[in-house]
Order: sequence, then structure tokens, then C-alpha cells
Amino acid sequence: MGKLKLSLLNKWELDKDYNSVFNSVMLHDGRAFVLTSEKETFNLYCLLEVSPLGVKEIDAWYCDHVWEEEPLLFTDGQNIGIIKAGKEIVYYTGDFSNPEIIAIKDPQSILPKKAQERYFQIVSDSDQIPVCFENQVYTNQARNFALLEFDREKKQAKWTTYSHIDKKDLNHHDTNSSFCPKIDSMKSWKQELYAFSSGESQTSVNKWGMDYYALVKISSDGRIIEKLLESEHLKALGKKAGVNGIFTDSPYLILSPLLKNDDWKGKQKLFSLATREWCDIALPRGMSKHKLQNMTDNFCLTFLYDRGLKELALCRID
Repeated sequence: MGKLKLSLLNKWELDKDYNSVFNSVMLHDGRAFVLTSEKETFNLYCLLEVSPLGVKEIDAWYCDHVWEEEPLLFTDGQNIGIIKAGKEIVYYTGDFSNPEIIAIKDPQSILPKKAQERYFQIVSDSDQIPVCFENQVYTNQARNFALLEFDREKKQAKWTTYSHIDKKDLNHHDTNSSFCPKIDSMKSWKQELYAFSSGESQTSVNKWGMDYYALVKISSDGRIIEKLLESEHLKALGKKAGVNGIFTDSPYLILSPLLKNDDWKGKQKLFSLATREWCDIALPRGMSKHKLQNMTDNFCLTFLYDRGLKELALCRID
């Protein structure tokens, strides 16, 4: 197992009280963008730009129906967009000061009426953008996904499919339950679709742990094509355990253990989609409490959370 060593470019204490990082994107020039919200005004979403010059808020907007209308941040490598409530894209170009509003064509032709968008981290290197949704039972989880086709030149967008992960090929799926696997994060990479699932249990993972987790390559209708990672039946081992996973703007998946006293000692690891190899993370000195949130081939974004978002940092990959 290799080790990814990071050197600090700069870090910043935030001058506002924000919640956690909801999702993030990184551009190839090393800039990062973070979606969060104000801690005291929970329905005020904020878009932050993190660059070597510092952290600045480039947009903020109120949402009257936060639970139903979570926004989702994505990038094409140069520009960024926010998908709002499955109905429109706010597309930022140039200096990001005057975004365009692009309506998503006839969303209800594909999306169920009660489908609610979730801001779980997604990554795409093509015009196909995977988006996580919750339907019928609302517990701030995602068990469904849809694919959005976005033509950046014509400024047109439409949903093409809505589905869930077919769990029958997962070794530890619950045969007595109709619930689909949960989806932590999704990625469209080299014309293939990947998802990380944190199991399917309905109980609180923080209290009871996960039943299993898996990294899978899937088809657009949710069939499992390949299992890249699959855990044991964690609850059968007799102890609380689990791992969450989010994709990055690089070939790496960030894996974060649920507990600090598990076999990983609370430390994050990386898994490469390109090489299928594991990698440890060596954070800069004095930043052991920071967590890796996103990365490109050369740069990465970390954050410090302590009952709120306290610090953001940009690091170089050595």
C-alpha cells in the first residue's frame, strides 16, 4: 500500500459560522468550490471559492423548502454549475459573478413527483451527470439516482433515466427487505458509471453501524457490472463498523471510517479506480484533525470540522 503525501499551500480559519461541507468540486488550476450553509441561518446556502488568495463567498441564496430542494454542485473542469430541485441549472462561467439560469427540460417526464434531490458528492468527466435522489421515505439518504444530460454549448439539459442500484448481486443484501442500497456518492468516468453504497440498513449507522459497504460499477438502469470493493457482513462480526466513500475530481475515492476506534484508527484511505490499489494519506504537520474532501491529480482540499466548519485548506500532492 502506497502513501499520498500532502504539503500545505495555505489554510484559512473561516470568518463566518458555516455548517459542514455538503459537497465540493475542484478545477484543474487548483481552485476549489464548496457548497455549505450558514449555521445560524440553515436555509441560506452559500457557495465558497477556495484559492491561494483565500476563501471568498461568491454566491448565497435562501431556500424556503430546504429539505425538498437541496442544491447540487458540479464542474466540467473550467466552469461550475448548481442543480436546483431537479428543475434548473445555475451555470457559472468567467469570473463567476453573473451566472446563467438554464431550465431542465420537462423534469417530471423522468423524475417521480416525490423525488427529492440530495447534495451528495458527484463527479463527471462528460455531459452525463449522475444525481442522487430520495423518494417516498425521507431520512436524508439517497437510494435512487438520475442521469442528467447537459449540453454546455447549446445550454440545454434534460433528464434521461431514473433508477436505483439492483442489490441482488451484493453478497450481504437483505432478502427480506425491499429497500434499495443507499448511495453515498456517484461518478461518471471514461463513459462508465460508478457508485459507492453504505449498505441498505434503515437504522442509524452512527448508533448501530453499517450492514455492509460496496464500490460498484453499474449500468444506467442500476445493474451491477462489477464490484470493485465489497465489505464483509459488518453486523455479523458483532461490532459496530462502517466506511463512507466519496468520489473526487481525480481517479481516487476517499474512504472515511465511521468510527475512530475501528481497524483504521479513524484514518481516511484512498482507493484508485485507475490502478485498483489502496493508498494511505500523510497530512501536513499539525493538520491531523483535517479531513480530505476532494482532489485533482496535483492539488487537494481539506477541512476541519468541530460542531461547524472551522477551517479550509489547499494542499499540494508531493
